[in-house]
Amino acid sequence: MWKSHRGEPFKNQAVAIALAMIAAGAVSACANGLYPLGETTKAQRLSDEPKPYLSVEDLPARPALLLEVGDPFLDTGQLYEGFELPTGAVWQPRLWIYGTLRTALQSFDNGPADRNSEWANRLDLFANLQLTGTEKINFGIRPLDNNRPGQFTRYTFEPEAEDGFNGEFNPDVRTFFFEGDFGSLFPDLDPEGTAPLDYGFSVGRQPLNFQEGILINDTVDSLGIVRNNVHLPGVSNLRISGVWGWEGLDRNDDRDGSDPYMFGLFNSAELPTSTVSLDMIYVEDDESNGDAFYIGGSAIQRIGKFATAFRVNTSIATDGDIPRVDDGTLLSTELSWHPPAADDIIYINPFLAVDNFTQAGREPILGGPLAALGILFASPNLGSYGAELNPFANDVAGIAVGYQAFWDNHRRNLILEIAGRKDIGGDGFDDVGIGFQFQQAFGRRVQWQIEAFVTELERRNDASGVRTEILVQY
Repeated sequence: MWKSHRGEPFKNQAVAIALAMIAAGAVSACANGLYPLGETTKAQRLSDEPKPYLSVEDLPARPALLLEVGDPFLDTGQLYEGFELPTGAVWQPRLWIYGTLRTALQSFDNGPADRNSEWANRLDLFANLQLTGTEKINFGIRPLDNNRPGQFTRYTFEPEAEDGFNGEFNPDVRTFFFEGDFGSLFPDLDPEGTAPLDYGFSVGRQPLNFQEGILINDTVDSLGIVRNNVHLPGVSNLRISGVWGWEGLDRNDDRDGSDPYMFGLFNSAELPTSTVSLDMIYVEDDESNGDAFYIGGSAIQRIGKFATAFRVNTSIATDGDIPRVDDGTLLSTELSWHPPAADDIIYINPFLAVDNFTQAGREPILGGPLAALGILFASPNLGSYGAELNPFANDVAGIAVGYQAFWDNHRRNLILEIAGRKDIGGDGFDDVGIGFQFQQAFGRRVQWQIEAFVTELERRNDASGVRTEILVQY
């Protein structure tokens, strides 16, 4: 039974904002004819009249990156001819620097702890040295945070004990890797283009995300090798990837670990009616958390008018169970469809966790394995504002049900969601929440977002939060 500890109506500003947004959505729905909520477009037959090609002058101006040296990014005109290496490869170097600045005012009360209100900031800055269409060096820093919840450059308003400005400036390198293709680097080894030399590779500090982040969602110093376009009977494409990681794997403990070794094998196959994947990871950790094996499988397809994804992810601790590295299985389903004549999305995402499923690796600022299933389980990854509902998968069943509406050629969208967790192990809590997320684009670089939520937490104080964010892309 869903019941709050206080047993009284919600009384906070987040409720008022949530109700106002829902009411606005209802007004828009009535104006559009209740369903669908977003813009509708009538199907039109192709014209019998030929249309001329658009000239360069007819196209809108390209928004430039923060810095472009050499051929601009996605521009028109003559390309630099480059130079030829002794291997036969032709490189056309160009340097692109770009980034994303996020700044947010947010207030978050997760129930058991005191409310936290702050102005938080994050900057993701990248330099991309593009050598060819397949070879590049990518370098990235986040100079305004220390990659930990609450360790972002911010001004804290409450709690009063933390009131004031906190600078979390640092020069740590968050991304630094080189990727390429062996056949592209050494074309003289196969002038006819018939030898099986097209092995892609990537080495350095790079993000690893498999099974929608459920199996692993981390930045790891690693070497990866991939073979694409492997053909088998009934398979149009098979991709096989091997990864060895030697440093940076965060094992769900919100702190720097002992840098265990990680070995991964990731496979994806395109079948006539489905895309299936089978991913496996083994982590060797002799110092703190112990060794563990992780396996995830998925099938993604359309069934009639419905887009579906079925996933099974399992963790097996081989050196004894601890909360950070434990045995467990998470089963999840994603089901979505479009209303008639609209791009709106209706989604239903149920899940079931048997025992305590833990991820192979999770960057500390990210939500847990349930983060991919709904906005109420996902963290904004900025400041102290966490996931609205517990995103971890320990003997729990639950569901997220939502509706996303679009307007103004997808420049404006609104998500309304209700989600809940039901403890099935006897040691946890039952929680339910409602929330919304509204986004509006301004110009070609700026996005404004506002979101709020309220949750009823069993045997604990109810939780609520509201945040507004400006995102600028350079």
